[in-house]
Amino acid sequence: MAEGYIWQLYNVVNTCLNIPAMKDYRDPKIRVTADGRWFSEYGEVTHQGVKRYFQQILDKQDEDYFLSNGKQKVKIDVNGYVFWVEAIRERPWKGKLWIWLVINDDTEEPLDPETLRILPDNSFECKIKGGKFPAKFTLSSYWQLVEHIEEKEGKFYLKIGDHPYPLEGSHD
Repeated sequence: MAEGYIWQLYNVVNTCLNIPAMKDYRDPKIRVTADGRWFSEYGEVTHQGVKRYFQQILDKQDEDYFLSNGKQKVKIDVNGYVFWVEAIRERPWKGKLWIWLVINDDTEEPLDPETLRILPDNSFECKIKGGKFPAKFTLSSYWQLVEHIEEKEGKFYLKIGDHPYPLEGSHD
């Protein structure tokens, strides 16, 4: 069977880890840990270019995650978050000052405040990439976002401009 690009990239990762390339095709065992680290069955994937490529071709159907480049589709195990909000920035968007998310895949996008929620551990999560993927806020982005949070009568709201958005999880 001809090797596909995902398989070739997997062999590049293994070469970086000093593991010989495999000759027979099989689904690579790739997983993402709770803290967002990528692993193959042979060790941690630390090459930033490989991780960014995996994030670019990531697909999610229901609760299952796949690497899919249009020709191949490989299921991966995700035990946490693939995407993390590393920072937030304020900049104009649609005629207003808005909160933009700096994501760990070197992209930025506007925050959809309707998807922002407080998790049981008091951290923040939101949906990104058109609502397809959850992203967790790092500690530094958490503190940046807290500057935009207001509390009224025991409930928390994200304030963007003059509009308060109720935070899911703070009203339970």
